[in-house]
Amino acid sequence: MKSPVRGLVLLVFVLSLAVLGGASHSAADLVQTTHQCSTPDPQGRQYCIDITDSDGVSPSGTFTSGKGTATVTAYQFYTITVTNGGGSTLTNGTLSVNLTDVAPGGNVNSTAAYIAADSASFCSQTSTNPNTVSCNIGNIAATGNTSFTLVYRTSTTPGVTATLLSGLAGFKEGSNGPNGANPATVQVNANTGLEQKDESSVAFSPPGQPTSLGTNPATDSQFSVLAYKVPTGKSAFTSTLSEDPNGTLCSDQVKQCFGEVVTMDLSGAQSGTFSQTNPFHLTMTLVPSDFGVSVGSTSSVRVVHKLDNGDIETISRQCSSNPPTSTETLPCIVVTKVNQPGNLPKLLVIDLYGVNNGGVHPGL
Repeated sequence: MKSPVRGLVLLVFVLSLAVLGGASHSAADLVQTTHQCSTPDPQGRQYCIDITDSDGVSPSGTFTSGKGTATVTAYQFYTITVTNGGGSTLTNGTLSVNLTDVAPGGNVNSTAAYIAADSASFCSQTSTNPNTVSCNIGNIAATGNTSFTLVYRTSTTPGVTATLLSGLAGFKEGSNGPNGANPATVQVNANTGLEQKDESSVAFSPPGQPTSLGTNPATDSQFSVLAYKVPTGKSAFTSTLSEDPNGTLCSDQVKQCFGEVVTMDLSGAQSGTFSQTNPFHLTMTLVPSDFGVSVGSTSSVRVVHKLDNGDIETISRQCSSNPPTSTETLPCIVVTKVNQPGNLPKLLVIDLYGVNNGGVHPGL
């Protein structure tokens, strides 16, 4: 998204399929793993902690201009794997992690919101300031490991450029001298950079949580919002929304295309994620006159849609309601003209409901 006050977000590559039901990722992800181990005495036991996350998803929040409002709701994840280096079972393991946002004025307590429903059942939030989650890891057999996931709605802190995780892990055996898991505790850290692009938005989408991507309404003459929800039981995935002011998808069924090409990348979604009863909702808001176009009747508006297989369809069907009913034929659109204050030109708002991935371009 393209806001100078944006920041945040941290997204994690989910290896814990039992928690999220599997995960798919787009090229927008930059998966990274930190590896940290204890340093035991020569006869002690070593344990290691790997934290996997991914840079590049969008911060959450509401961004406004005279043209309207774009609300972004994205999520971040940490996959944490704790491995017992050998010897014998480690017992009564614990891990406590804090999140901090890197803001223009310095590091501040993170406003990321912990999502308990999509996180490991043995973890819970023990404080919001500091933003702390504590986990009872339990026992890990010799050479064994345990892997789990922490899920957050991304931070709303203005201007955040990264989210930092710091934590402390330990086992009961840490107090057992040279034969224990020395040292008693291990410091863990992870540093996640955040998406700062002007014409795009990226989100990781866990099942059961509403997700919304958006571009900044204050940047130019068009902005877009993509909203959807991954049903419970379907896999988490990463999606992107982008605008291209120089692109075109026009077809011979449309007299004239205008505005920016909007591309939705939902290709990571598991089959059946989007359906007649669970479509995605794309809203494009633009100033037609800024693109040299005068729109008469809203019924003349079309949307050209290029599917993943290269096929082109022209969407002209008007939804009977907004949102459409569960029996509505999809895709369909709702087109509205909106007055702006004073002598400002009218806005055109196009709501598109559908189930198929791809790029779209408004037209007449």
